Amino acid sequence: MLPAGFVYHVGNRGSRKGLLFDRPDDYDAFERLVAEVREAFAVRIIAYCLMYNHWHFLVWPLENGIVSRFLKKLEESHASMFRRQTNTVGQGAVYEARFWDAPIHDDLHLLAAWRYIERNPIEAGLVERAEDWRWSSASNMRSESPLKMDLGPLARPANWLGIVNASYVDFLIDYHED
Repeated sequence: MLPAGFVYHVGNRGSRKGLLFDRPDDYDAFERLVAEVREAFAVRIIAYCLMYNHWHFLVWPLENGIVSRFLKKLEESHASMFRRQTNTVGQGAVYEARFWDAPIHDDLHLLAAWRYIERNPIEAGLVERAEDWRWSSASNMRSESPLKMDLGPLARPANWLGIVNASYVDFLIDYHED
């Protein structure tokens, strides 16, 4: 049981690294589903990124054990929706396992996990700038997104997108020069 009051980096992957999202509509439907399921659970979402075969969230629960219940409902609902949409009902697991979680230990760890999550599409070669990947908190400022981010225990630095978009080496050089 994950206790409240801590931030967790959580995620899951498609079974056998298979697709979870194939078309823009798939990503959009999952964002709507996350927003809908979150309404029933006392969990704040600080950051996220949806990739074709996996997803990441930074969550900050308000109640003990709520993260597991939230993600169980999300994964069950998504798996059911996925099987119906792909006409593959009864053809096995959609997710490779139960979600994984990693507790965030301090502010630096929080920022590192946040950067890692939002930088995923860059590392995968899908975009050059994190804010260009439509299905993440880096570009979640768009008004049509149904998935709004909650404030976290730490505000993003003013130059956050520059930090996310910089290579790790460039980030370290810039950080060291300041």
